[in-house]
Amino acid sequence: MKLFRNLFIMMLAFTFSQQAGAIDIKLKKDKAVVDGITYTLSAKKQTASVVRGQEAYVGDISIPEKIVVDSITFYVESIASGAFKDCPGLSSINIPDCILKIGSSAFEGCASLTEITIPQKIKELPSDLFLNCASLTTIHLAEGTTKLAANLFKGCKSLVEFEVPSGVSEIPNSAFEECSELRNITLPSGLKKIGTGAFEKCTSLEYIDIPTGVSAIGGDAFEGCASLKEFRFPSAMSTISSDLLKGCVELKSVEMSNSVSKIEHDAFNGCSSLDSIFLSNSITSIGSSAFEGCSSMQKVRIPNSIKEISSSTFKNCASLKEITFPNSLTKIGSSAFEGCASLTALTLPVSLKEIGGNAFDKCNSLMDIYCNSATPVKIAGSSFSKATQKEGIVHVKKGYATNYNLDKQWKKFLNIINMEQ
Repeated sequence: MKLFRNLFIMMLAFTFSQQAGAIDIKLKKDKAVVDGITYTLSAKKQTASVVRGQEAYVGDISIPEKIVVDSITFYVESIASGAFKDCPGLSSINIPDCILKIGSSAFEGCASLTEITIPQKIKELPSDLFLNCASLTTIHLAEGTTKLAANLFKGCKSLVEFEVPSGVSEIPNSAFEECSELRNITLPSGLKKIGTGAFEKCTSLEYIDIPTGVSAIGGDAFEGCASLKEFRFPSAMSTISSDLLKGCVELKSVEMSNSVSKIEHDAFNGCSSLDSIFLSNSITSIGSSAFEGCSSMQKVRIPNSIKEISSSTFKNCASLKEITFPNSLTKIGSSAFEGCASLTALTLPVSLKEIGGNAFDKCNSLMDIYCNSATPVKIAGSSFSKATQKEGIVHVKKGYATNYNLDKQWKKFLNIINMEQ
């Protein structure tokens, strides 16, 4: 009986297609192909959803508001996940206002698509929707759009400018990652969060205005933004996430408020044009390699709230000439200042207890070390370079030179002298 019914429907559809002339309809179970577009049908609801076809869609596609199959009108209400995924020959698509939902990855990999308009009724855009749409330059979103999802525009290498709708409160993870031509991005005043990798490798982005209400920016959010020249952290932020501005080689100016209490690892790693940065006393933690490779930085004052300088924090800051340590400091981690070739003098605070291996290795210009503690700071054999040990002078508070000359590691310095009162 079921087989007879399916055969009857197919015969009826064939008869209809002969009569319809321009309309081509093919039926298979709950699917229909009408004018080259494949749909799934719901007879109960009389609705249709555009789905992936057997062959990739090409050329110019116009989705109708309704289709007629077997004398029944089906209203097109949605575009299914992956419906047009990996259709490199799709040059344009017209989406009617009747569409209520678009699934994830619906247009992923449509490499020839240059412009698209999302219907007014679509308030939330799903993940991967325009992933790797390399030619996409213009996206028209409804002003009422309230939510964007991860990887939304990732790999849209031709996108030059974009204005995020005013109702959006979060830029999700990797939303604009690898949008290498993106130069202008406007963020809404109500924005609260920027996700991990949101603008990673946006290599043409020179400036971005972060709204004051943003309280969190995820790790890698601006990593590899090689053209970014200045960055202002909003006053609501307390943590600068890991790798946040890593590799921003043109970054010259950074402004952060007193609300920042933590800088995570690699946050400014490789910011080779950054010549100075103000670290307020509100900062209690600086992660490893946070400023590694900031080769233009000339001086730094470690905040009074810092007790430990993590490993490789200022490694290869080749222009660093002046360091001011706080009296709260107890430890300098391994390789913390390794490769700081311009550093000439160092004053160690009385509070300091330990200096890790290679902490000042390859600091071959370091010739004066001032020690105020009667008890020698614990160091490793590699804490200082051979040049410093052989040619530099260790200045010790008067009467304590003997303590240093008897220490297993400090006695490797050839010149340990008492300072004059």
